[in-house]
Amino acid sequence: MRTSARRSAIIASAVAALAVLGTTPAGAATPAAAPAGVCGSGYTRIDSHVFRNPVTELARVQLFYNASTQYNCVVTSHSSSTGGYTLTTGAWLDVDGDGKGQAKDQGAYASYAGPVRLAAGSRCVKWGGMIEAGVGTYTYTSSWEHCG
Repeated sequence: MRTSARRSAIIASAVAALAVLGTTPAGAATPAAAPAGVCGSGYTRIDSHVFRNPVTELARVQLFYNASTQYNCVVTSHSSSTGGYTLTTGAWLDVDGDGKGQAKDQGAYASYAGPVRLAAGSRCVKWGGMIEAGVGTYTYTSSWEHCG
């Protein structure tokens, strides 16, 4: 437990220091361009939520919709300050009344979690994501919204 807390504190310090310097680790992805492409063609962003600490943006969870297929897609992307660092990251999506429950992707990722896709049609969705960066876990879950 103590080793994990120390490791988290070290990662948080490194992320904050890199953010202040405006640098990213070698080979870091460009997450801003990734989410729509990760979902596939025809998806348009309809909502997003930013995870930030007092110093910098850490990640962004985004909700996409494809009008022709009536599917929603959720991706949580690392920002430039966390891209390239393997951090626990998650994305989830639930469709009201579909009987399937929440679809979720969560694990240790260096650029993004997801895509998580479900058919929504005219039903409301609840979506969200998370990132564990340093000593904090940042989580967002929407209310039931974007109802057809």
